[in-house]
Amino acid sequence: MGWKKNETLPLSDSIIVWSTIAVLVLAPIVRGAVDSIYICLFAVVLITSLFLFLFKVIQREGQTIKFSGLELPLFCLLLLGILSCFVSAYPEQTEREVGFFLLCFALFFLVQNFFSDRNRVIIFSFAVIASGIALSLFGLFKYAIAMGTPAWKEGLSSTYVNRNHFAGFVELCLPLALGLTLYVTDKGKKAILSYGIALMVIVLILSLSRGGWIGAVLSLFFMAFLAKKKGLLSKKMWIVSTVVFILFCTSLVGLNSISERLSTFGQFLKDPINFETRLRVWRGTIQIIQSHPLLGTGLGTFAYSFPPFRTAGITSRYTYAHNDFLHFTSELGLFFLPLFLWLIFSASKAGISIFFNTKSALKRGVSLGCTVGVLAIMVHSIFDFNLQIPANTLLFFSYLGMIGGLKKSYE
Repeated sequence: MGWKKNETLPLSDSIIVWSTIAVLVLAPIVRGAVDSIYICLFAVVLITSLFLFLFKVIQREGQTIKFSGLELPLFCLLLLGILSCFVSAYPEQTEREVGFFLLCFALFFLVQNFFSDRNRVIIFSFAVIASGIALSLFGLFKYAIAMGTPAWKEGLSSTYVNRNHFAGFVELCLPLALGLTLYVTDKGKKAILSYGIALMVIVLILSLSRGGWIGAVLSLFFMAFLAKKKGLLSKKMWIVSTVVFILFCTSLVGLNSISERLSTFGQFLKDPINFETRLRVWRGTIQIIQSHPLLGTGLGTFAYSFPPFRTAGITSRYTYAHNDFLHFTSELGLFFLPLFLWLIFSASKAGISIFFNTKSALKRGVSLGCTVGVLAIMVHSIFDFNLQIPANTLLFFSYLGMIGGLKKSYE
């Protein structure tokens, strides 16, 4: 199936498209949307868009509901979250978290069903990339102002509270920008994309996020492997000049902090949460899983359930396990992990299949970028809690929706 022809958008369509884009762009700006007031505002916007979409379906205004196969693992995860409400010792907290999961599901559904034509895919992709570039520029400006102060040595965080979570946001944006270079042929636009890619790599380095570095490096190596297998890598020699530019800029700014950070990979000694402490938190989380293997302690209850399982040497209060896989397994039980891996495997398989089989350069680039972005945040989530940050979670689910939508338009 090819692209649909996209004429002038009706008002309802414009509201759905631009309200969805507004949520994805604004969420990272407002500190990653960690304050509940922003979640409420975004919920109103997305629910309104969802009702408009469903109304169009009911009225048969040329809109149908598409199913990609990714809905099933997502629905199973949602059902698991709902079931956890019945075992949670803090049902109100669990209900709030399930509500956010429903919001993410709604976003996935909207993107999959409403962003499958060519113009909307372009709008989505360039909006996300523009957001990444803008926040990178702001982060560099903020970082330059703080130069020489203790905050400067803590790493670049831009609008986010934590540098690791800003790194997670950049990990999602960067592969999509790289993927779009497979579509863009205009030299001017390609130069702008190259500039944006260079900026995002620089801020990722200056974030001093080791988990971010690992996630980005492994995922970009995988991206290069796929591009090489497709026979595209040799045609993109501009990447070499971009890397040279990045290395040059990095050598001028923040080199001492970066080298210090690299030297801590072995022991994590200079991090407030060093590797040994993380291992203790993970051991305590595993004990929670052993005590509540079936349905967990309830979504959103880790902060309350962890204290009795703190091992010796842990004195701080932990709200998150610093490993999203363990964290959600402790809250949702052992069923979570196979269901979540099923979702990631299905999305990755679909994205890679589109990349290798479609004749559309746009679909090829966007599917590759979204797939690699999903895998990058998964690697980072082994060491951190990026999926607990609403802005990153929303973008993650929108990528799943984009992969699902491209899969259906390709079929």
